[in-house]
Amino acid sequence: MRDALQIDTPKGQLLFAVFGETSGFRAKGLLTKQKATIAWIDTFAPNSVFWDIGANIGSYTLYAALRPDIRVVAFEPAAVNYFILAANCELNAFGERVDCLQIGVGGGRSVEQLEISQFEPAHSFSFRGKGRRPASARQAALVLSMDELVEDYGLPCPNYVKIDVPAMTGAIIDGGVRTLRRPELRELHIEASEHSTGGRRVVDQLAQTGFTIAARHVHGATTDLTFTRSI
Repeated sequence: MRDALQIDTPKGQLLFAVFGETSGFRAKGLLTKQKATIAWIDTFAPNSVFWDIGANIGSYTLYAALRPDIRVVAFEPAAVNYFILAANCELNAFGERVDCLQIGVGGGRSVEQLEISQFEPAHSFSFRGKGRRPASARQAALVLSMDELVEDYGLPCPNYVKIDVPAMTGAIIDGGVRTLRRPELRELHIEASEHSTGGRRVVDQLAQTGFTIAARHVHGATTDLTFTRSI
């Protein structure tokens, strides 16, 4: 691909499809934007399953997939971002160990509306309509729960889960209670604020399924919390 951007990492080279300025920015910031996330991925045990919920164009999906013993399931409901995610996996020949799914993860089976323009590749979006965009800049998306994905659709239970969907985190946890109680699931890495009502609820929810905060990583105005199984 003519516009593929090469990013060199300590674990090998990655290629990114560039569609607009933001996708290039995300690729170039792979190793620097959220250093703690990269360091966390580096700790994965051999032969693990990693779920990347809210994968966007797949920066962390691709980095994890550089290890041939890691299977990745990447979830990205926004059509424009999903296209780039799938293209990036194709560019890097990761098709055999990465499953890209154009669905959202939430509290249960539903169809939700995203506020996102298909002409803004690699941008973030909102699952909860705030009226900031006209109706023409919306997209319907299928949403399934973690428990449904494992129990009804046969996806492998994850050992590690990254959740980067702030407005949906509580619902994702609600919909994954049985999966979260399985001993195979070792750690979660979540963008959340312990000082917000929603963030405190997430911490309490995970405590009830046996997880405690093991690390806090601040980057800019946001914080990533790493949870490990305590019981």
